[in-house]
Amino acid sequence: MLHSYLCCAAGNVFTEDGIPALWDGATEPSPCPGPHAVFPLETHPAMARLSALVLLVILMVTAGSSPCYDPRGQPRRCMPDFENAAFGRIPLVTNTCGSPPEDYCLQMGARDASQLCQRCDASDPQLHHNASFLTDFHSQEESTWWQSQSMAFGIQHPNSVNITLHLGKSYEITYVRLKFHTSRPESFAIYKRSHADGPWVPFQFYSASCEKTYGKQQRQFLRPGENEHVAFCTDEFSDISPLSGGNVAFSTLEGRPSAYNFDGSPTLQEWVTVTDLLISLNRLNTFGDDIFKDPKVLQSYYYAISDFSVGGRCKCNGHASECALDEVGRLQCVCQHNTAGTDCQHCQPFYQDRPWARGTAEAANECLPCNCSGRSEECFYDAELFRRTGHGGHCRNCRDNTAGPHCEQCQQNHYRWEQQGACQPCHCHPAGSLRLQCDSSGTCSCKANVTGWKCERCKDGYHSLSEGGCRPCACDPAGSVGTCDPNTGHCTCKERVEGHLCNRCQPGWFNLQPHNPTGCTSCFCYGHSAVCMAADGYEVTHIRSDFREGMEFLALGEAPNEWYIHVLQIFFPFPPTEKFLQNQRLSYGQPLTLLLRAEGNGSRAESGVFLHGVQLVLEGEGLEVTMSSSEGQAQDGKQAVTFRLHEAEEGTEPLLSAFSFQRLLSNLTALHLRVSHGPRPGGWLWAVQLTSARHGAGTRAGWVEECTCPPGYIGSFCESCAPGFKRDIPFGGPFVTCVPCTCNQHGDCEPLSGHCRCLHNTEGSSCERCSPGFYGNPFNGHPDDCKPCPCPGHSPCIQLPSSGEVVCTHCPPGQRGKRCELCDDGFFGDPLGQRGPMRPCIPCQCHGNVDLNAVGNCDSVSGRCLRCLYNTTGEQCQQCRPGFYGDALAPSPAGKCAPCNCNPDGSALGLEGCDPVTGQCHCLPHVLGRTCGQCQHGYYGLQRAVGCKSCECHPMGSQDSGCHAVTGQCSCQPGVTGLRCDRCQHGFFGFSARGCRACNCSPLGSISAQCHENSTCLCHPGFVGYKCDRCQANFFPDPPSSSCQPCPTCYGLVKDGVCPMPCRGGVELQPYAALPCPHVSPAGGAAQGEAAGGGGLAHPALLLSFTLALSSHPGGLEPGMQAEAVLGAGQLQLERLRLWLNAPGALAMQLGQLQQEAELQQDRIRAFESDLVEIRADKQNLEDILRSLPEGCSK
Repeated sequence: MLHSYLCCAAGNVFTEDGIPALWDGATEPSPCPGPHAVFPLETHPAMARLSALVLLVILMVTAGSSPCYDPRGQPRRCMPDFENAAFGRIPLVTNTCGSPPEDYCLQMGARDASQLCQRCDASDPQLHHNASFLTDFHSQEESTWWQSQSMAFGIQHPNSVNITLHLGKSYEITYVRLKFHTSRPESFAIYKRSHADGPWVPFQFYSASCEKTYGKQQRQFLRPGENEHVAFCTDEFSDISPLSGGNVAFSTLEGRPSAYNFDGSPTLQEWVTVTDLLISLNRLNTFGDDIFKDPKVLQSYYYAISDFSVGGRCKCNGHASECALDEVGRLQCVCQHNTAGTDCQHCQPFYQDRPWARGTAEAANECLPCNCSGRSEECFYDAELFRRTGHGGHCRNCRDNTAGPHCEQCQQNHYRWEQQGACQPCHCHPAGSLRLQCDSSGTCSCKANVTGWKCERCKDGYHSLSEGGCRPCACDPAGSVGTCDPNTGHCTCKERVEGHLCNRCQPGWFNLQPHNPTGCTSCFCYGHSAVCMAADGYEVTHIRSDFREGMEFLALGEAPNEWYIHVLQIFFPFPPTEKFLQNQRLSYGQPLTLLLRAEGNGSRAESGVFLHGVQLVLEGEGLEVTMSSSEGQAQDGKQAVTFRLHEAEEGTEPLLSAFSFQRLLSNLTALHLRVSHGPRPGGWLWAVQLTSARHGAGTRAGWVEECTCPPGYIGSFCESCAPGFKRDIPFGGPFVTCVPCTCNQHGDCEPLSGHCRCLHNTEGSSCERCSPGFYGNPFNGHPDDCKPCPCPGHSPCIQLPSSGEVVCTHCPPGQRGKRCELCDDGFFGDPLGQRGPMRPCIPCQCHGNVDLNAVGNCDSVSGRCLRCLYNTTGEQCQQCRPGFYGDALAPSPAGKCAPCNCNPDGSALGLEGCDPVTGQCHCLPHVLGRTCGQCQHGYYGLQRAVGCKSCECHPMGSQDSGCHAVTGQCSCQPGVTGLRCDRCQHGFFGFSARGCRACNCSPLGSISAQCHENSTCLCHPGFVGYKCDRCQANFFPDPPSSSCQPCPTCYGLVKDGVCPMPCRGGVELQPYAALPCPHVSPAGGAAQGEAAGGGGLAHPALLLSFTLALSSHPGGLEPGMQAEAVLGAGQLQLERLRLWLNAPGALAMQLGQLQQEAELQQDRIRAFESDLVEIRADKQNLEDILRSLPEGCSK
């Protein structure tokens, strides 16, 4: 919509709502008529406060429309024009109506039920409401708006709709304004980014429920000093009214105390800096009728915004008045004041003299150029330099060899020839100068022994300029001539000297000496080596002779102690002793001094008289050399003549090589003197001295060599042949070449004669054949050419030329084969160790159990006997073969091995399974005997592969655990029967350890001879008694019928008279027992009176006892109690008997009787135990009697 404009200070334009705005982005509004014009405010107090704050901010941050420099060219703060930064930029939204097309209704208020509905279709240009309508140009008459889907599509909390606006670069935002086409949301938030791709920071919250929705305090305010970088939450714009056209204006600086000092508040400068804005619509305002889910109602609730304005300036930090697109289309400031960057946020590269700062109304804070004295265009800001000097521009890459923060100094190691001239390099020599910095004239300070303007060369007598200066020439005076080269230090060496310092001899030379014109002495080494060195362990010695210690020289004159010389031009021999001849090579290069005395006028010596032209002639090794001496002044009549024994000595003829001269000295055979004519006719040889060397620790004789010998030579001078070498010419001497011994590499040889000392089992003058007991080809030259004959005892052998096979020629006794590798018949072993350790052949060890005349009695390798006789076996026929036993080593065949003859049924291994020595067969379980033919006691029934079974005799019924070996019948106790003796015989009872007792049932009265286990017999009718041997009461025996017949009826009356007493519990039975009832006993015959009474009921006392028991126990006699009573009585009697026996005063003569009685008591106790059964039977009989009584009696 289009609002009327009001004027304000500084020419900014405000809407009627009091919000600064650049309206359409296309036309500039007219400037305000004056700086203090007043614009009308809305009656809403919040909008009034917002307008006042915006006016204050505009006055603080607006730089006017002037350029960045005043008319005098002085910089001043400048800013781009204030604008609507959102205009023309299409935001990104997360939800827009029309896809799919939908209907929406206009909210007319809760009282107006009628609703006007329209359609949103993103594909129809006339019906769409996309995001471009948020920031487009529109008028009040033709309002456009963006619209989201309605609540019918789920657009409501917690689902949010986000609107994101990308500004393209940093802006300093003054306000954000949203004009809603519908009612304003109940809750929405504004977020911002201060930097591209930075985090989203809360900017402002609007909500009627700040605490609930955003967790923020409602209408918070800040006090000075508090953090101003915080977002507020307010409920001012969260009402549902107005239903359309409601504004929400967010002023970025409202309520922030530092807004009145904006230029001095980096926090607020960062707070208003925005690159992106995010509007998050979180909750719709409703009348509450949405809970009924009426489609028309839900279609009336949605988000719709007709205008999205962002008031602000392109952020250029006060250093640009405009922003423009660069070559790649990015928006950036057109920076002034020597600044650079998208936001003019730093100084240009060469404008670093003070730190960058934001332009303010008081100071433009332009970037100042660095002071580099015109010698550089590059610098950087140096904070420390700025602190010290107030100028922070530190120059870099200074030209003209200058340095310093402002290129005001010469670089290190440079100097300025003229005050304003360019700096020149010192070029001080880095090795010869004390420092690389020169003085103002360019002169360098030199190290010791170094000279030159730049210290570039050594002084005379010094060389090799280096970090340490120059070193003195170190040429070895013994090997050098003159001084050294000043650059290299290389010395000029003598002829046979080398090395940088002329301090070593050339190869083939040694003993560097200053008096030697060539510097070194050649290696002699008898011509076999050119590598040597001065030997250690030699000392200087002098060979002297003064003719006072014996006749060292042959006297050729009259004087015995002097040698008289006729001074003539003649040649005569010098008669030295042996110590001046032979090998004098250790005197090479050393002086030989002769002390002479010339003959005067009649005297032997005269001062000043000379012997002229003295010459020394040396002979040896077929060579001869003459050496001439220079004349010397004679003193005291003596003249010393010295000859240096060296081939280079002046006056030596002929000229020999060093080797030839030393060869001559190595075998000096003669010395001669040649003397010229002199003023006097003769003279005397006074003394001789020759300097030489010998082994010792005295003054070192450095002219003696130590040779490094090539192969084939040994010795200090390579004078001997090494082992394995010999002289090429036998006995040819040390000069003859050493050649390898021709011993076919089987030993060395005698160095002088060349005779071989053979090794490696060879022999012959050239070790050309193997020693006896060895074979091979010695000409191969290997240590193992001759191998031991593969024959026992190294016996001789031959190698067949055709096949190379080795055949032994003298095998030891008992061996045979090409290599004696086999044993003869009757022998065994492994003489060559072909199958293990070597074992000699020895006779077969078969213990005489073979036929000695047979062939192949034993294995020729193992010795295992193959033809054992006499039922023997084993490796050495040393044991009986299976199925036999005995002594296989017995001397006679008869005493050797016999058959086992094991019982096949009782043996575990059959007929042959016996012990080879004892013959004991290996029996099955519980089988005994050598041949396993009988069962163990307690076992029977020998069975093959099983053995014997256990008898299992009953431990009480059998006499012992044994049984019959075949049937298994146990030996039973008396009266016991069964295979296991486990039951009584028929007619017996009482199975116990003593057997079974006879039932003794009456054959007439009992039904069977077998009684019960209680010994009672089963009686025929009319019979009673344990054994059924009595007739029942009122019955009598009937012999013809062998039964008991009832008594006549009268006896019943008697019975009726007698019975009441026991029926009433009486204890007297004697009358009944003594009734006279004659009858015939089962055995026959009649009994009367007492006899009859006694026969009526046997054992009257016992019957009385039972009657008493029955009467005292109405339930009948208890057998257990009666038995305990009987047993208790017996035990009591026994105890009394024992006490009586142990009582003091007992008569010994009665001891036997008492013991018999005790035993009798024991028998009675046992009898009581067995009688218990009878008692039970009696009880049964009595009960039967009682039942047979008349009914009246039984009652």
